[in-house]
Amino acid sequence: MLKIVTDSTCCLTQAEAEELGVIVLPMQYVVDGVRHDEKPQGENGDYEKLFSHAQEIATEPVYPAHFAEVFRQLLNEHDDVLCITMSGRLSGVYRAACDARDAVIAQTASEDLDAHLRLVDSRLTVAALEQCLRYARRLADENKSLEEIAQAVEQYRNEVRIAFAVPDMKPLRKSGRLGATHRSVMRLLDRWPVFSLDAGGIRSEGSGKGSAGAARALINLVESGAHEVIVSTFGASSESIARNIMIELRRRFPHTKVLVKDGGPVIASHIGTGAVSITWVATESLSH
Repeated sequence: MLKIVTDSTCCLTQAEAEELGVIVLPMQYVVDGVRHDEKPQGENGDYEKLFSHAQEIATEPVYPAHFAEVFRQLLNEHDDVLCITMSGRLSGVYRAACDARDAVIAQTASEDLDAHLRLVDSRLTVAALEQCLRYARRLADENKSLEEIAQAVEQYRNEVRIAFAVPDMKPLRKSGRLGATHRSVMRLLDRWPVFSLDAGGIRSEGSGKGSAGAARALINLVESGAHEVIVSTFGASSESIARNIMIELRRRFPHTKVLVKDGGPVIASHIGTGAVSITWVATESLSH
């Protein structure tokens, strides 16, 4: 049986992870020196309140040693292991997984171990990473080989879109995830900057006036024929805009399932609480 490994930015609940056969390794967020493991979706409490009183917030990826321990255990119990992480351009988690793989292979006498352990940089995060995990499991259920699944996910990631809007640029600037061009984007006159992920990096998509304008700007990025739509909230303050986005998306795409899920504290620490994102699959043939 194929086992899938990922990081906690995937937004899966514990029940969803178990159903998909996914091992979720926790990222950490550090608030005023206190470390917290990111828990499954819906179990992270009121992290917006926690952040609102914090002087310093940082995050840390899964350590290579943790990946290596899990890889060794799963390879002993299962035929194949596929690790899909959030974007390597936004976090060190993919690099950590690569270092762990190299260490496990170096410590193992078996020459064919590399054929049973495959890593994929999703170039995505949050619900878009979840979409990649679900796609990988569907292929595994169709008895595809590990290499076939890995190659298919690397293609599929190009059809998964994610866009997000932020009410305040300070957390995103402080995170260092913006390139030099994007650091000049300013919040003026209640305008919410809108971004998307492009090949794993952040690309500016303009802005919207206030939360309503941001919602319209995000919705207008969703192509006709979009499938598997997920709206992600980042703290309670974004639940209202997320609900409005969900209602409009269901009106525009009546035959498409639209869900609302929490995006989690790790990504919220970088883009700010109150932010909202939309994830969708652009190609219908790849969403099933």
